[in-house]
Amino acid sequence: MLVATWRERSRMRRQLAAMSDRELHDIGVCRAEVADEIGRPFWREMKGSLP
Repeated sequence: MLVATWRERSRMRRQLAAMSDRELHDIGVCRAEVADEIGRPFWREMKGSLP
């Protein structure tokens, strides 16, 4: 279960990194927030304001 959670976090961070500025704007996230998030290790939870 823990490994599955880590994989999901990693997948979600890759998706955020691949989004365009327009897509990020649509979900209310700026590029700086994405950069901060994708720099986090996979075992750490995502911040609350990100999808």
